Amino acid sequence: MTYLYDYLVFLAEAATVVAAVLVVLSAMATFSARRRHAPTGALEVVRLNDYLDDLRHGLEQAMLSRGQYRKAARREAKEQARKARREARREARREAKRAKRVAKGDGGDGERKADAAAEAPSVADSAPGQVGASAPDREPPASDEGCAPEEQQSPAQDAASTAGEGDDAKAEGVAPAPKSRVYALTFEGDMDASKVSHLRHEINAVLTKAVSGDEVVVRVKSLGGRVPGYGLAASQLQRVREHGLNLVVAVDQVAASGGYLMAAVANKVIAAPFAVVGSIGVVAEIPNVHRLLKKNDVDVEVITAGRYKRTLTVLGENTDEGRRKFTEEMEDLHVLFQEFVNEQRPGVELDKVATGEAWYGRRAIELNLVDELTTSDEYLMRRCADAEVFEVRWVEHKKPLERVLGEIESGLKQMVQWLPGKGGWH
Repeated sequence: MTYLYDYLVFLAEAATVVAAVLVVLSAMATFSARRRHAPTGALEVVRLNDYLDDLRHGLEQAMLSRGQYRKAARREAKEQARKARREARREARREAKRAKRVAKGDGGDGERKADAAAEAPSVADSAPGQVGASAPDREPPASDEGCAPEEQQSPAQDAASTAGEGDDAKAEGVAPAPKSRVYALTFEGDMDASKVSHLRHEINAVLTKAVSGDEVVVRVKSLGGRVPGYGLAASQLQRVREHGLNLVVAVDQVAASGGYLMAAVANKVIAAPFAVVGSIGVVAEIPNVHRLLKKNDVDVEVITAGRYKRTLTVLGENTDEGRRKFTEEMEDLHVLFQEFVNEQRPGVELDKVATGEAWYGRRAIELNLVDELTTSDEYLMRRCADAEVFEVRWVEHKKPLERVLGEIESGLKQMVQWLPGKGGWH
């Protein structure tokens, strides 16, 4: 018994030292953060169409001979030049119509309709070219074989071409809409959904530019965690739908519990065949060492104001009444989870899926938890063929010391996951 007592005293002293060190390091991190006046992060945007073009060009350089690659580059440059001329003509027509409306004093409604008609490219503009064409600012490799001069058109030819485009559009009856935009975001969740602050910045940025018809694709990877964090993350995704944008959530590996709460918000959920989804349930694990302390004549006083301020504790004695109340709270949280999923995906049979179980994608699609089996990479590559796709990331720039302190803080959070009243969807 003396040995056990000495061992407990040693553990208490060690825990006290570790806690003191962590407090000091946390204070240093807080002080360093307060001294910084500049933003802690920045928005990074990558055009995925250009990324795919770079991959294609690299592969072409390896596969084609030098002469073949030069010819392909010249053809691509001419196609880009033709597209640029067509866009310039459309812009000139828009400016001419706008000038006429200003001269006539036309109302705002007529102006918006005329702008929409001018914005729509003609059928001639939508002639198929190479899929995944390179970015307009890409320069073809220099050629020593003598490149043919760029095709030139006289003003008369331009006018004839413009008239031809209009005739073609009238013959077709409809004009194709301009390319829509797709914004790709990524969310990797931990126990507290701490990256929800990054998600907030990214969604704020997208909503300043996106218009009706655009799409937001969010890659979600999370095993779930605490209720408030994932509830806020799901609310951030709801903002996208409230602004009239199409929302797609892609699950490549796992979106369970709180992660699936986020996925359920989407208009469409896609998942890899062996991605894990579901786990619609609530769990809380609370150790209790009261009997061990009592055996060693250690008293713990838990003083509360309010009947249910503390239902279960780690150190104090737990009562049957406290257990019943805690269970009621967990059941109510589970009901809220089910109601939310049912509102977002009314086709889901809750009796089958709200058991806390998780399923792989091939089974989840049968339960209507997901809508399509594919990876996020495949989906975004398909969208690059008919839309401009931008990957949007909020990146925090931290100094080495701040990164170390952040890791320590994360570890400290993991240590306190056992605190009572911290149930979650993990």
